[in-house]
Amino acid sequence: MLILPVLLLSLTGGLLVYKQELDQWLNADLMLIEQYDLYTQPLSVGQLQKRIQTAYPQARISWFDLSFYKESGYQQVRKSGVQPAAVFWIAGMRNDVGHYHAPVHNQIFVNPYSGEVLGGRKWGVFSVEQPLLNLMPLIYKLHYSVLAGQEGRVILGWLTLAWLLMIPVGMYLSWPHHSALRYSNKSKKQWRQDLLHWLSFWKYRKGKSRFQNDFFNHRWLGLVFTPLVVVFLLSGLSYNLKPVYYGIFDPLNQRQLSHKAIETSSLGQVQPMSLELAVATGQHLTEMWAKEQGFERLQPVGLSHSAFKGTYLYRSYSSLDYSDESAKTSVWFDAHSGELLARFQATGASKVDVMTAGFEAVHKSELGWWSRMLSLLLMVASVWLAVTALRLWLFKYRARRKGVRKKRSVAKSAKN
Repeated sequence: MLILPVLLLSLTGGLLVYKQELDQWLNADLMLIEQYDLYTQPLSVGQLQKRIQTAYPQARISWFDLSFYKESGYQQVRKSGVQPAAVFWIAGMRNDVGHYHAPVHNQIFVNPYSGEVLGGRKWGVFSVEQPLLNLMPLIYKLHYSVLAGQEGRVILGWLTLAWLLMIPVGMYLSWPHHSALRYSNKSKKQWRQDLLHWLSFWKYRKGKSRFQNDFFNHRWLGLVFTPLVVVFLLSGLSYNLKPVYYGIFDPLNQRQLSHKAIETSSLGQVQPMSLELAVATGQHLTEMWAKEQGFERLQPVGLSHSAFKGTYLYRSYSSLDYSDESAKTSVWFDAHSGELLARFQATGASKVDVMTAGFEAVHKSELGWWSRMLSLLLMVASVWLAVTALRLWLFKYRARRKGVRKKRSVAKSAKN
């Protein structure tokens, strides 16, 4: 039942390990710019905002990329001579009579040094004219929702839960099975012997036949990769089946929820504070927080505006985060007054948040080259587990069919 979902999630997940690199390779003219001098400073937030609004006059910026605003000399020299463009997300605006006008693109790419808007795309929407433009976003959507929106995410969430619940069943089936008589009179010595026998299964070995070889491979891969599979499945639940995931872990330790309590208005609000002032406000609030908590603010990541909440979200990479790719140090503040409303940190506040952020960082391969290698190894192992499971099932199915035919033949011979 789970073979097809396992293959789908494994293969798409393997591609997503290098989603950014593949996306940039497929759309180099849109997503890459020439390598600039190490000490070149990008244009100011206000200047970039004007350039973007000139290219998209009927839109507002919902996410402003701040990753380029680092200290002088921050850039790493690339052998290729190119570097990623700045990524911005834009949303539509309501006119005077309340009608919403969506922009032609919702994700755009900008050269932050010249201000040139390189172009954009409707993220995750297939285009016949440009089939490669959204290939990686479509693979991403296929991975987490099978291209079926929220319903697909929930379905995958329940399949993930089923997969997780099957792990203890598989562990039980891998345990050495003996006669009921032996287990009814089982001693500690016999149990230790079974344990040692079971631990020997963790050592790779080849079988004498194709069936035995598939059986040994299936059992060995299932045992060796179980801890990593559990991490990926739990993080999958945190993405796709939040009520179940947090229903299990919230009683253990309360997570940070102040940002969830910010009220939302269905009417929406205009952008009241300039982006430049919002960036300065977010930076100030984060620096004050860093002094209060004693952590280090390393670099800005981005600024997001929510018209329906009337808030700005300022995100940074700090010493509280697992990596710069999984930066989650965030402050929410009122878009009118700049009043601090909520904060979130990946580590140091809630054990549930620490665990969840860590699981998700591993799931997304955001912990460096070793986490990418783990993800690729898990992809190969999962595919081979599915293949060996299918081959074992086919072998047993054919054996049963052969047995049935043999019985029928014997019965027919006896009747004649």
